[in-house]
Amino acid sequence: MKRTFIIALSALFALQTPAQLLKGKVEGVNLKSITIEYSPKGDVMETEYKEIPVKDGVFVFETVLPVETVDVGVLAEGRNALGAHLTKGETQEMTITEKDGRLVASYKGVGADVSPVVSRMNEAYDIMRYFSLDPSQKKTTEEFLQLLDHEYAAVKPLLKNIKNKQLRYFYTRLNDAKCKEQKARIMSNDIYEKKLNPKDDAEYKALLADVDINDEISRISGLSLTKLLSMTSNGVEFKSDMGPYCTELMQLTEKHVTNPAFRRQVVNSVGYNYFTFGDDSGDYHAFFDAYKKFAGDENADIPKKYESKIAAWDKTHKGVPAPDITLDTPDGQQVQLKDIAKGKFTYIDVWATWCGPCKKEIPFMAQLVEKFKGNDKVMFVSISVDENVNAWKEMIAADKPAWPQYNINKDTAKQFMTDWGITGIPRFIMIDKNGNIFAADASRPSEEKTANTIDEQTR
Repeated sequence: MKRTFIIALSALFALQTPAQLLKGKVEGVNLKSITIEYSPKGDVMETEYKEIPVKDGVFVFETVLPVETVDVGVLAEGRNALGAHLTKGETQEMTITEKDGRLVASYKGVGADVSPVVSRMNEAYDIMRYFSLDPSQKKTTEEFLQLLDHEYAAVKPLLKNIKNKQLRYFYTRLNDAKCKEQKARIMSNDIYEKKLNPKDDAEYKALLADVDINDEISRISGLSLTKLLSMTSNGVEFKSDMGPYCTELMQLTEKHVTNPAFRRQVVNSVGYNYFTFGDDSGDYHAFFDAYKKFAGDENADIPKKYESKIAAWDKTHKGVPAPDITLDTPDGQQVQLKDIAKGKFTYIDVWATWCGPCKKEIPFMAQLVEKFKGNDKVMFVSISVDENVNAWKEMIAADKPAWPQYNINKDTAKQFMTDWGITGIPRFIMIDKNGNIFAADASRPSEEKTANTIDEQTR
């Protein structure tokens, strides 16, 4: 009996021990680290990230996979995306080199015929390629669509190298779906920039007309969610009560969604939209009760993530004392938030070097700082939540921002995010001259009302 127990325990331990799924080599390229990006459930809202150091040109990704196969992104800061198709219990070898200024990869092992397709699709449909953070590099909608057509065509020849017929069919359809989803993003962005409604655009509606929201390929590619969002009639206004919009999404889901995996994805999306982009101006307790009922027992873990947000909203109303936190300076000193904000109207930018939307706001933050230069009643502060402190130091050393820069990470960052109810960045905060909360979820630097608010409070 005792021996049987030991054998069973050993088997359980073996099942839970992380396996080496990807062994990588880097040749002729100076990479200090890479980040593995993956979602076992195929839901971008449940994506996991793991930063892995590159030591002597080698990196190893190991974890316990809950599924038989998973596609991962292999990311290096500032470089094109790569990827790999990994199989549970199998080790794949990846060699990263550089050609014509791009990172390229070769593979050995199980899934080596599929990995080039995954890698090229990760690069082809990288959203940041179609929404430039640098205004001087921004392309027209037509140019972005031409780029998309070129990238789609670049993936197609690789598909014939996939040996398994079913896998080849799967990735052929996935390539089609990813291309269509990215095209929808480009078109909708253009429509919104023209201050129009995608629902009134005939070409946009035609693009999504044949999308089956319960199809698994549509779900994985993001097309299902894009189609569902296109069916809403309530407009979205960020930093306001998102209750009507999110309630309509839940109603549409009840009516049209039969795919359990997609339903979970919608549960994730509704919660993220309401608690990240909305504010506490509506009856958020009533909404949360309806949201938990919508999630059901099978997805009850998702609303639990937002219980701290409810608690934070309850204690971060305008006029209550702002939570304090210890901040690290670039030269290794420590200061208290309450001390640097004392006696001044303080505008805080919570960001990270890996966050594209955060970096997009930095030029506007610089304009605000310049606009209020000489006004000693206002203080501008940027707080980075980068775990990679060196990446943060390198970026601010290169950019030389004209306002104070601080960093928080690990447990400190976790406490800060919990205290303020922050579930996504960028996040902006306003603290009045008495150290009380003016706005726990303030408008962005790029919004005209931000400068107007600061001007009104610092005259």
